Parts: sequence; C-alpha cells; structure tokens
Amino acid sequence: MKSINTILFLIILISFIVRSISINNLPPSLNWDEVSHGYNAYSILKAGKDEWGIKSPFIFRAFGDYKLPVYIYLTILPVIFFGLNPLSVRFISIIAGSLLPLIIYLIVNKILQKKSILPLLAASIITFSPGFIFLSRVALEANLFLTLFCISLYLILIKKYGLSTFFYALCLLTYNSSRVLLPFYIILIIYTLIKNKFKFYNKFFIFLPFILVVSITIFQSLNSSGQARYKWVSLLDSGSINKINELRQTYPRLIVNKVTYFSYTAFNNYLSHFNPKYIFIKGASNYQFNIPDYYLISPLFYIFFILGLIKSIKNIKKYEIKLLLYWLFVSPIPSSITRDAPHVLRSITLLPVVVIMIILGFDYLNSKYLKYSVVYIICVLTIGQYIFWPKYSQYAKKYSSAWQYGYKEIVSILKENYSKYDYIYITKKYGEPHEFILFYWPWDPQKYHQDQNKNWDYHANWYWVNGFDKFTFINDWEVLEKTTNPISKTLLITSPGNYNQSNFKKIKSINFLDNTPAFDVVEYE
Repeated sequence: MKSINTILFLIILISFIVRSISINNLPPSLNWDEVSHGYNAYSILKAGKDEWGIKSPFIFRAFGDYKLPVYIYLTILPVIFFGLNPLSVRFISIIAGSLLPLIIYLIVNKILQKKSILPLLAASIITFSPGFIFLSRVALEANLFLTLFCISLYLILIKKYGLSTFFYALCLLTYNSSRVLLPFYIILIIYTLIKNKFKFYNKFFIFLPFILVVSITIFQSLNSSGQARYKWVSLLDSGSINKINELRQTYPRLIVNKVTYFSYTAFNNYLSHFNPKYIFIKGASNYQFNIPDYYLISPLFYIFFILGLIKSIKNIKKYEIKLLLYWLFVSPIPSSITRDAPHVLRSITLLPVVVIMIILGFDYLNSKYLKYSVVYIICVLTIGQYIFWPKYSQYAKKYSSAWQYGYKEIVSILKENYSKYDYIYITKKYGEPHEFILFYWPWDPQKYHQDQNKNWDYHANWYWVNGFDKFTFINDWEVLEKTTNPISKTLLITSPGNYNQSNFKKIKSINFLDNTPAFDVVEYE
C-alpha cells in the first residue's frame, strides 16, 4: 500500500511538471478568454468588482459570453501568490489536470475491485496523453469541470451521494456543458438512490446545496445572460435557417423544418465522436484545444478500447459497468447539439472514460499477459512524449497568431512610451485589445471602473470596448479613415502596412513566432 501511494504521488508530481513546464511559452501566449479570466480575478481581488464594476457577480459578463464564476474566483488565489501572469491564470487548470490521474486511478480501482497495476496504468495514460496535457496547459473552465465531474462520479461509486451532488453543483457553476448534462446526472443519481434503497426523507438536507445551485442554474438559463453562450454555438443559427429555407424549395415543410434539421444534424454530430479519427488520429478542428491533425489518445490503444467495450457489454449487469457505459454514451451530447462537432471542450468528459475502457481492454486479456501490457503501455507513452513535445513547439510557432501573440510586446511598448503621446489608436483586428492592456499593464481596476473616457457599445451579442483613458480601439478597415488628419503626438498600432505612410513614421514592427508580420507601431509627432 505504501509503495502504491508513493507511485501515485510521483504520478501526480510528474503530471504537474508536464503541465507547467514552459507554461509561459506553450501555448505561445494568453488568448483573450485567458486574459479575461485573469483580469476579472484581479479586479475582484483589488476592487471587489468585476471589470464592468459589478460587485461579486455570480456570472461574469466579460465580452458578452457570460462566463461562469468558479474558475475566475479560484484564480484569485494564484494571482495573490504569483501576480498577474500566465502561470497564475493557468494554475487552476494545471492543478485540475494534475489531480485527474488520481481520480481516474480511484475510479478504475473501484471498478476492478482487485489488486492490480491497471489503475496505475490508467493514471499514467491520463498523465501523458497529448489531449489531457494540452487542455491542462490552458486556462479552461472545461478542464476544471472535467476533474470536478470525475470526482462527482467517483463519489457515486463509493456511495457518498451528498458529496457527489455538491461537486456536481460546482460543475454547474464552472462550465456550460454540465448544464446540458444535468438531466442525465439527475437520472443517474435518482436511479442509484432507488437501487440502493437510500432513505431520502431522512437525509434530504445533504442535497440542499445541489438543489439551490440547480435553482440558480434554471433561473440563469431563463434569462439572456444564461443563454448568451448557446446563442453563439447553436445549431440553429442564421446559416442553418437559410439552408432549411433552400431545402424547402425541394422538400415539404413536414420533412424539412427546424426540428428535423436539428435532429438530423445533432445525430450525425453525435456519431462523429465515435469515429476513431476524432480521439485516436486527428483530434478536432479547433486548433486552440488540440494540435491539428494529431491524436488526443494514442491510436496504439484503440484496439484495447474496443476490447474494453466488448468486456463492458458482457458485464453490463454490474452497476459500475452500467455507469461507465452511461458516461460513455452521454458525454458527446453537449458537443452534438452545437456547431463544430466533434468539439474537444464540449465533449471533454468523453476522454477519461475512453481511457477507462482502454484499461478494461487490457484487463480483458489473460492475466499472464499483464506484464507485457505494462511494457506496452510504458513504451507507447514514452515514444509519444518524444513525438509530442517537438510537435507542440512547432504548433506554438505556426499558430501563434491564433493565440493573439504580440499583445504582451505591444503593452510593453505602450508602458514605456505612454507619457509621450496624447492619443493612442489600436486596431481591433486581432480581438479585444483593451483586455490585453488591462491585463499586461496591469491597469488599476478602480481607475478603470471610474474612467470617464471609457466608451463601449453592445451589438451582435457582444460588448465592444471602443476606448478608455487615452486609448481608442478601431476596426482595421477604419484605420486609414480615422487617421487621415492625425493630431500631433499620436501613436498608432495597426496591422502591417495599414496606415498613411505620408503622415506616420514606423518605429517598430511586431512579428508572430513564424516571422509573419503582426503589428506596425507608427507615430505622428
């Protein structure tokens, strides 16, 4: 037992190392969601209000996407210790990813109910698989949700139902996919309580936190803030409505309508999650959540996933196996009813149960092959690390533009030259420049809340900050028009070459990591 605890400690330690090493450079920079998490945590810490001046919010307006609160509030602690930087913003995700191998170890150990090295191997696969490493190195509410979700399911397995519902309540305040999965979780917990003849009326109070948070969730879901995120990713957007109208020229309304289109698309999306290309070969299409055309879990484990599925179906009468299969087949639903499926974040709960199925596949083999299984898994994971890290470095260089690289360097220039200029114009081309200034400066939240020059508007389901202090943020296509007759002591930060060269003098250029031009810094004296 002591040796197992030592190995588990080493696995958690190694998990932390591989998720935190070079965290400032891989991914290459913070994206706008990450700086939003960080600055809102900083603003709560310094002023007790979010960036919009709302006191201790239960949901954060941010850009109009309304972020759930748990990740942001937890980020306050690392901001206190480390300051406002990439490590503090990503720290909660790193910790969540580092603890996940332990939770999966406990789940597999409970399912197998026998002394075996297989739970440790499950933890090792979680530790070293590219999908888990990548997601744990980004400030993602989804990654924290995954760990909370797995804790909740483990607590069901060990019959700690009140604690299970408490952790699922935290999930509901962490990531929106948990809200889609809520009915399925309620079905699971009710089934389990009835199966185990749980005396609810004697212990109903242990479920009160869950009931309270579910009530809040329902309330939020009925207003615009709770619906904001789904509006952005809904299957029934303007493009799909146009497609439905086109199809109606050929097919009757009974066949082609919103219900049939949604059902057909969602079903196809659902099936795409079980195509081996998704998890075992190419990953998903959004390259901010995985390396493009690179597996999330090694394809050399795929055959064992199939064996594990066969073993599970053969043992379906066992409660633990029923829970696993339920987990497996419910997990893709949040991704299936949105665009861009399969989507790594929205189907994130699928990844650990796939690993558990892989381990069950190894368990399906004759016990005399177990030592070979250990060698096989170690070899696959070791070779995978030698391939992954160089590929990750190449990814950071190639896709730095997708991570809005360059803003940190821009803010450094702004801080150094702030007093020299009366007016500073910055292009919006790369998205939300105000948030990067607030974060990297970092700007005093009290000063920002009270800024009389702050200018913003709301349209297209988004809050657009157009200026504060001496900064003005303009669309890239407006740059030439807005700066045709510049006023003296004006600094302009724009996309490459997008300025009147007869008026402005270039003083610096900022490139992406692949040496593609990103920004020109020009001045009018």
